[in-house]
Amino acid sequence: MSGPHEPGANHVAFASELLSRAEATREQWRTPGAERVRMTPEALVADHQTQQDNAAGLHRIVERLGRWPGRSTVGEKACQAAVTLAVHCDHDPAFQQRLLRLLQTAVQSGEATSAQLAHLHDRCLVNAGQPQVYGTQHWYRDDGELEPHRIADPAQLDTRRASVGLPPYADQARHLRKRHGPLGSLSISATAEPSPLSERHAA
Repeated sequence: MSGPHEPGANHVAFASELLSRAEATREQWRTPGAERVRMTPEALVADHQTQQDNAAGLHRIVERLGRWPGRSTVGEKACQAAVTLAVHCDHDPAFQQRLLRLLQTAVQSGEATSAQLAHLHDRCLVNAGQPQVYGTQHWYRDDGELEPHRIADPAQLDTRRASVGLPPYADQARHLRKRHGPLGSLSISATAEPSPLSERHAA
């Protein structure tokens, strides 16, 4: 019998696929900003194709399950992998919005966390041209520096983050600096419109 956060016996293959897809593209997503803004057209096309393939795989799993691949179905790690893949389904906003609704239902039933929902919620807002709520989505400037997309009511950001189990933004900024390099000022980036770039990072 599987544990509460291990994949169910009938869904090990789904869990394996989600984890494999996330792992295969993790290094791609972690490319430092200075390198990412200088990616060749061929590399960008390959990156986009990977995201489309991942979206197709996630779509098939969701269709087979009829719901979000939650913790009791595919396990804790694969559930997080599904969130990561969903955040990068930018090329299909309608599917991304559907995933958001499925994830909301999963959170209500304890199959996913509020923090996971916050990441996908922010991504959908940013893709719709609206300010994000939890400060999880970032973009690379032309100089390779990472900044958050616009944030609604920045003064209350940490209160909202705490309500969904996310650490203070300053802690996230330190983590992002370590992973991706310099991070722009929240006070500036919260009010400035970013230049359009092809990649947004969940953090």
